[in-house]
Amino acid sequence: MKKYDEKSALPVILQAAKDYEAKLKDRHFLIVYRKKTGLGICRVGFRDMHFLHLTGIKTKMSASMFFSACVENRLSIKDISMDATGKTQQKLAVLPYLAELLYHNCMIGNFINSGIAIKADYFIGDTKATISVGFRQNGFADIPVTLYHENIKNLSNPTCKVLAIFSKKYHIDRFDECTYLSKGYEIPLFPEIVKQQLCDQLYMP
Repeated sequence: MKKYDEKSALPVILQAAKDYEAKLKDRHFLIVYRKKTGLGICRVGFRDMHFLHLTGIKTKMSASMFFSACVENRLSIKDISMDATGKTQQKLAVLPYLAELLYHNCMIGNFINSGIAIKADYFIGDTKATISVGFRQNGFADIPVTLYHENIKNLSNPTCKVLAIFSKKYHIDRFDECTYLSKGYEIPLFPEIVKQQLCDQLYMP
């Protein structure tokens, strides 16, 4: 794994922030997954203040100010420092893949609380054993709380296949975009508990 210092980390953070703004910021995602019996659903949301924690970077800026500085190219190496425990290194290794996670085939599973100090209820991870994002249940939309360079199967049990992901801006009532649909599945065949949260054009002819 590449070892970062402040200088080499800066361009990675700036690009990841721009990708986060384009693909995740102020968006909610409805995730439909296969359980042992039936389907499960959850809703996750991303705001600007979540980005800083996912980088592992130390800064004196507030989370919102940090994100603004990133997308406006105002962040400098003087504004950031690395975590001494190695958590920053681990997060930076997979930060470039964060924005694409919910636009591709992925898996979901309840967090195995095996002594790791993470305030996450479940993880969503890719199928390449590269990136896993931890989420904490938070009422209307669950929030991202950690980023791991780890196979999701080592963090969760049971680990379930994601069948579909839908997206919308947080202020819109219903989901209006399908970002991922597993092969062999059709949106009109999903149960009403899913379809009632979708815009009609996603499943009606």
